[in-house]
Amino acid sequence: MKRNIVTSFSYKEEKESMVEEFDRIARREGKGKSELLVQLIEEYVKVHSSGNPSFTIDQFQDPSFQAVPAYYSNQEKWINHYKNSNDRDRTNLRVKAMNIQKWFRMVDINP
Repeated sequence: MKRNIVTSFSYKEEKESMVEEFDRIARREGKGKSELLVQLIEEYVKVHSSGNPSFTIDQFQDPSFQAVPAYYSNQEKWINHYKNSNDRDRTNLRVKAMNIQKWFRMVDINP
């Protein structure tokens, strides 16, 4: 039988109203705070597991370096990145997205 692990967290006093609002929202939605916190942790790990999305200054000196949103970033980040890209970078993004789709299809066909 799987057991629950109990942990705690602390926060600054000025965040108390936000935490209370979190409690109210969780109750209104019929969800437990633990359930919601675990969901937030899972999403954070999914987005950041391959590294922090920030870049070091020396990476920008490499002409081949391209800063893009993390793979699991939300739609808004990707759209803003695309809108703010030049034509060459937009083309590269579209090509990379199509290649990723091809790779996934190949895996699905030949598991």
